[in-house]
Amino acid sequence: MAFGHDNLEALVDEFGRTADFVFQFDTLMDFLEERLGSVDEAEAFDLLRGSDFVFEIRKRGEGLFFLPRRRFFQGVEFLVAPEREEVEGGFLFPGHRFMPFVSRTVFPADCWLVQPDGSSPHVRPISLPTDMALRNLSLLGDFQVAEYLETDDPGSREQQEEYALTCFDLRDFYFQSHFRPGDLIQVRVLDWLQGVLSISKAPERARNEADRRAWTQALRAAHDRMQEELGIDGDCYEQMAITLLLAREDDAFPVLKDPVEPLLSFFTGQDDIAVKQIEERAVFVSRNTQPAPKGSLDDFFEEMDLPFSEGEVEAYMYDTLFRGRGGSGQVLSRIVGERPLLFRSAAEQELFHRLWGELWEDVSTAYSPADDPFGELRGKLLDLRDRHSALHRQLDEAAPDPDGLLMEMDMLSSEIAGVLMLMTPGLPDSFLPEEFNINSLAQSIIERLPAILDQLEGK
Repeated sequence: MAFGHDNLEALVDEFGRTADFVFQFDTLMDFLEERLGSVDEAEAFDLLRGSDFVFEIRKRGEGLFFLPRRRFFQGVEFLVAPEREEVEGGFLFPGHRFMPFVSRTVFPADCWLVQPDGSSPHVRPISLPTDMALRNLSLLGDFQVAEYLETDDPGSREQQEEYALTCFDLRDFYFQSHFRPGDLIQVRVLDWLQGVLSISKAPERARNEADRRAWTQALRAAHDRMQEELGIDGDCYEQMAITLLLAREDDAFPVLKDPVEPLLSFFTGQDDIAVKQIEERAVFVSRNTQPAPKGSLDDFFEEMDLPFSEGEVEAYMYDTLFRGRGGSGQVLSRIVGERPLLFRSAAEQELFHRLWGELWEDVSTAYSPADDPFGELRGKLLDLRDRHSALHRQLDEAAPDPDGLLMEMDMLSSEIAGVLMLMTPGLPDSFLPEEFNINSLAQSIIERLPAILDQLEGK
């Protein structure tokens, strides 16, 4: 009797979930053959090595072994740093904060927290500003962020000014433990597989600089080994897990008990470690040189690979004000779409939003819809620009273009950028050559581009 790949994979994962001991591949094969009879050994081995439920370890002189992750993480301690808004609001947004101390199969808001008195906090939806939500989801890939938001706040796949997301109600916990902004939550893993965690206020330890340096050095050495062994084949979750495994093997400093700092602060606090999106995965990558300081929104757009300029953003802001709906958050959502904004550091995130806010304030202060002769035309051009951007996100970069439609679409989109610049309110008449007729240029694009977009969209 033949058994399919899915059935074999399910049994491999079942063994990895339930095993309570370090085992070798032969032990798994005995388990599989007892249930399935004949088993493809090579396929089973590949499935075991790729399982999310075990670590692959080598014992000197003894060969390859597999360690169940639920056993490895049992009793491990880590720290979480709530933001001021969370402490003052009496809640904690889980986001990516429990990575990798809880199985991927557990949705973070479904974790079971156990407080010092043995009780478990309720959960409640909290309206979180977009930047706060995405800041605490930034170690997930694009697809996982969209999936998280859609699961927790259905219908919110596109960015908006805030999200109603499930948070742990920690009002009693914060009150009873005299918790203040800047304090840390110490978390202990009771059950990695089921997502059961105990929480308490982290004691105020008199950590000396030597401890912090040793903790950082131990994690750094493990991180560098991880990059050599795993590289960018995994994602942030897997990279963090492997780093902890290697740090325990090195045993240079105890990183799994009595933690010195939040694990996330190591990964996000290193000058030469950055988070990059690779094929919809968020991955820690090393960079050899410090990035040049950013001084404009264009610098951010270039690094984020967003095909917009600050001038085009101004046009979107004028359009939002002309139509009289939404604010700067809606403009950002329109520009970014479903893609989360990821930053190298909290300082860069703060700078980006400050520059964005300053641009919005400058535009909204100086702009008068009644004095804008191009308001309707600008809106039509930007609607076409939106369709162009959405289509490019759907198409493969190497998509065939036998009829030259993609090239023509891109050329017309470039023309839109030029016309939008000429429509800038307050632009002196002397700036334009006499032969330029903005209305004619815009109408020409509006007449030609929709038909091309319709063909490419399959309409």
